[in-house]
Amino acid sequence: MTPTPRHALAPLALAALLASGSANALDYSGYFRAGPGLTSANNTSRACYGLNGGSSGMKYRLGNECDFYGEFQLSQGFKKDGIEYSANLMVNHYTAATQNNPDKGLNIEQMWAEAKGFDIAPEATFWIGKERGRRGDVHIVDTYFIEMLGVGAGAKGFSVGPGKLGVAYYKTDSDAPHPGNRVNVEYVGLGLNPGGTLNFFATATQGDFDGGTKGAGLTIRHDQKDLFGAGSGVNNVIWLQASAGSTALNANFGDLTRPFDNKSWRVVESINWQKGAFGGQAMALFAREKDAAGVNTDSTSIGGRVSYAMTKNFKFLAEVGVSQYKPDGGEKARLTKVTLAPTLSVGPGFFDRPEFRLYVTHAKWNTAAGNITGQPAFADKTSGTSYGAQVEWWF
Repeated sequence: MTPTPRHALAPLALAALLASGSANALDYSGYFRAGPGLTSANNTSRACYGLNGGSSGMKYRLGNECDFYGEFQLSQGFKKDGIEYSANLMVNHYTAATQNNPDKGLNIEQMWAEAKGFDIAPEATFWIGKERGRRGDVHIVDTYFIEMLGVGAGAKGFSVGPGKLGVAYYKTDSDAPHPGNRVNVEYVGLGLNPGGTLNFFATATQGDFDGGTKGAGLTIRHDQKDLFGAGSGVNNVIWLQASAGSTALNANFGDLTRPFDNKSWRVVESINWQKGAFGGQAMALFAREKDAAGVNTDSTSIGGRVSYAMTKNFKFLAEVGVSQYKPDGGEKARLTKVTLAPTLSVGPGFFDRPEFRLYVTHAKWNTAAGNITGQPAFADKTSGTSYGAQVEWWF
């Protein structure tokens, strides 16, 4: 029998889930971004500006995303004898910057089953499959500071003391270049102060091959609503992260050959606000990461995006980001990026979507940063200007 092509599996899986019987309505959610753009270098396809080394979080997103990306999730829920369970499927599509890139089709990003209400632990949710698990980001940068993706199984939501306990196990394919095992443990939702919660995420990894190393990591995250008192409209999140060996700072697999005594740390401070027509988000990042060869790289990144609603449906966006990194014995690489974007939206808030944007982005970098666009037209340049249109939508 001829195997079904991989790009055809996602539509078949979608059809199967749509055709399934149901006790509850089918839930549909998703995200996508798309749009045309050009740069100032010989009318090349739009370039994007992000440092190629140092810590994650070096790419500020507004007017600086060259790809076409979408992810679409279907969830079918059921109930029986007090148990709530569901089948979940997410497909995604990705095409890189230029129209000459081949269509990637739809791929299966996630497919898992979960259930809650078993008599041995009624409050806990159990899951098995391919899942992204816990994720956490700062919206204005294209980075997940927590990203527990993989194929695995787990349970979460156990009431233990003042918080909720969860545990998950992930395994890479045995034929992967560097196969490995990972365990994630979380303890979340501790009410530390009015409007504030404390969350802990611990990770352990092991390379399952000759030369594979062990690793461990810990993230402490504090979420604060109404930082300056009830109704202030200002929210704050701070991340304190450390890892050693084969564990990445984002609670995922790292370099599975990295020695355990090679340690890294990262601090991320993020604030967002909405006061009347004025909204925004800002971030500061400081990090030191050591690679398998023992080379330290220090990174910093400071930036923010502001939104001002001129009317209910028209707002003006502006974003500035400054990032740099320096490896031991190397030069400091630096990038500054500025974007202005008049925007149509369904609402005046910073997070209201969809947004239909026109944008102009200007970036400047030093020679130590190299060709940060990856396009030949920028090989000998240290600045660039991009302009175009973009839609961003989540639902």
